[in-house]
Amino acid sequence: MFLVLTILLTFISKSVTCEERNPYLEALSHKPWKSIQSYIEVRPGAFLFYWFYYADGSVKGAREKPLIIWIQGGPGLAASGIANFAEIGPLNMNMQPRNHTWVKGNNLLLIDHPVGTGFSYATNKSLYVRNDKGAARDLLRAIKEFFRRHKEFRKTPTYLIGQSYGGKLCPRLGYYLYTAMKNKRLKMNFKGIGIGSGWVDPKQSSLVQPEFLYNMGVIDLSTFVKSKRIVKQMCELIEAKEYATAGRFSTILFNMFNVEAAMDINFNNINQESPYPALYQLALKVNKYVKPTLKEVDQNLDWSFISDDVFESLSESFLVPSSKYLETLLNHTNLRIAVYNGNLDVVTPLAGATNWVHALKWRGSKELMNATRIPIKGHRNGFYKTARQLSLWSVFGSGHWVPEENPVAMEEILKYLMSAEYR
Repeated sequence: MFLVLTILLTFISKSVTCEERNPYLEALSHKPWKSIQSYIEVRPGAFLFYWFYYADGSVKGAREKPLIIWIQGGPGLAASGIANFAEIGPLNMNMQPRNHTWVKGNNLLLIDHPVGTGFSYATNKSLYVRNDKGAARDLLRAIKEFFRRHKEFRKTPTYLIGQSYGGKLCPRLGYYLYTAMKNKRLKMNFKGIGIGSGWVDPKQSSLVQPEFLYNMGVIDLSTFVKSKRIVKQMCELIEAKEYATAGRFSTILFNMFNVEAAMDINFNNINQESPYPALYQLALKVNKYVKPTLKEVDQNLDWSFISDDVFESLSESFLVPSSKYLETLLNHTNLRIAVYNGNLDVVTPLAGATNWVHALKWRGSKELMNATRIPIKGHRNGFYKTARQLSLWSVFGSGHWVPEENPVAMEEILKYLMSAEYR
């Protein structure tokens, strides 16, 4: 009887231990990675969630190290999950240490935006933003409040880096930040902008998508011809600023790609399987292991890596370009700007990024066109070229998520963006 009871108690003990095991907390027990999670009410009833990591996981000496403000894409992808665990945070999606985390040597501010994304929320869905202006203004308010709360970082060299749709918002947001600083409404040491896989000029990116897929053998000639016709109509509508109608053609285009390719296309990286199974698993882990550790968060909130409602609310702004804001920054500020793009990206093909960068109307356009390409730490990582404060990086072996897929090249981009002097 005693032996049976002992075995039973051992079994129960092991079961409880398994149930209580939290891989997220286990990882943090080895390296705490000091961070802050909090909310900012950017409008009455509209709350943005931010997650701030101190450089190297320590408060000591953090203000002397660069601060990166990361702007996630989508719109509606959650930085608290995508950037945090899939790309640049201290832990990966398996809750294991990431060797190339941006938190090594840098402070990192992740913001779930627009309102309704990730842990951010609104008391009513009518408060979701409807255009890029609204999204950027909410981010401006959040950043202002961050520096009000954390005054010790006001003199810290700060860089704004956005990916995909976040890259599209960066020029507008950068302009808002610069203007607020100029008008003495914001105290921060704003130094530069990084635009990764940027949806800055949707027309230029869309124009090269059919040819990229055709040249890679993903679609056949018949689909290529049809898709070129659709893109032509879409671009004419973009030129006429009929963005909502153009958006419907964009939906038709991507549906046709998926159906007629007769394969599961990973639009983030043509050479990889779909990232969505791993992201759905991440959502389960965040809700089960991460969310309970966040005291500020309503535990009834169901975290997802993407918000379809947020994406839909911005549908009429999806194809609106932001290149004019980038031109203004290049012509009227000394902000250093790095544009980078992977060569396996379908959403924003490298050729499209190259085309829109060279189409920018600014004082260094001819200089950039004639600039010599330089290998990125060996030619297999790609090439970059520079003119004045702008640099363009063609990253090999990478798709939409450059920080995760080519961390060697990404490290060079960050070094260049943050270096004291131009090379």
